[in-house]
Amino acid sequence: MIDTPKPPAQPASKKEKSYAITVKALEKIDQLNLPSSPHFYELWYRYFDADPEITRAINTHQGELDEAACQSFYTRFLSGTANDGAVRKVSDQVTTSIAELVGMLKNAGAATAEYNSSLSGVSDSIGKASSLEDLGGVISGIVQETRKMLTKNHELEEHLASSATKVTELKQYLETVKKEASTDSLTGISNRKAFDRRLQECIEESGDAQAPMTLMMVDIDFFKKFNDTYGHPAGDQILRLVARTLVSNVKGQDMAARYGGEEFAIILPSTPMAAGLRVAEVLRKAVESKEVTNKVSNQTLGSISISIGVAELVPGEDPAMLLERADKALYEAKKTGRNRVCKA
Repeated sequence: MIDTPKPPAQPASKKEKSYAITVKALEKIDQLNLPSSPHFYELWYRYFDADPEITRAINTHQGELDEAACQSFYTRFLSGTANDGAVRKVSDQVTTSIAELVGMLKNAGAATAEYNSSLSGVSDSIGKASSLEDLGGVISGIVQETRKMLTKNHELEEHLASSATKVTELKQYLETVKKEASTDSLTGISNRKAFDRRLQECIEESGDAQAPMTLMMVDIDFFKKFNDTYGHPAGDQILRLVARTLVSNVKGQDMAARYGGEEFAIILPSTPMAAGLRVAEVLRKAVESKEVTNKVSNQTLGSISISIGVAELVPGEDPAMLLERADKALYEAKKTGRNRVCKA
């Protein structure tokens, strides 16, 4: 097999890094005898690009890394938030790029085999040379074949660089599509689909590590009345304000998402109930301290408040059970006066 060009160790440009990762991903797909499909390419590109969740999951996998296992990793980490139409479009383009790369590598292998064949008889030809003219002819043949090989190497390098650039551009586009598909368009924070996926992951991780986890359900008090009084634009402004306040007051692995309507949800991994209640109070006070001003009329609309229900994961619970308990705690907070925190 011909030696493919390699980027310098340091410093490496984004293009060179992407090219190196692309080659590794394709080699891994071939090594595992996987179909040359876009989702397997994306899985292994992410792995060699040091995606922390994918790297940890694959490195700790106990069974065989076969097609079923790789499909499971893809489904778990990559397929849940993608927009189907856009993904199909990108997948078709990635499939074409992969096919081109595979074709180039096969051509390089054929060219190498041809070059090796040409050189295999050189020793005999040199031994049979009876004059300087004969020897000169052999050397000329070697030079000619070597020049052909160098030309093909250069062409392969250019083609690989071009294809790697195309695949990188498609990957960046796919990242944008996935981000948009997992983001609430009004508030800019995670949407319900992204929340559902993350909640399932956190419950599984909490069980594996035997670590606590807390869930909050948050509701804006009297939102419908506010919306009806001041109009939907003002209501949208309130939703964005609350979303920004929640996100700015949760850290690290914590996740705030718009659950639906005027309701939000917050996941606090590795957090017991006591700490979760403290965070909830911080959030409640932060929202209460905001004074709302109509951006169009500059009219002061007053302050708003939120009610919060907090539930800590019980071993053996699934997402629906945990959500139900947090929702009941939220209902209790609203029933007993609003602008307060209640625990399940």
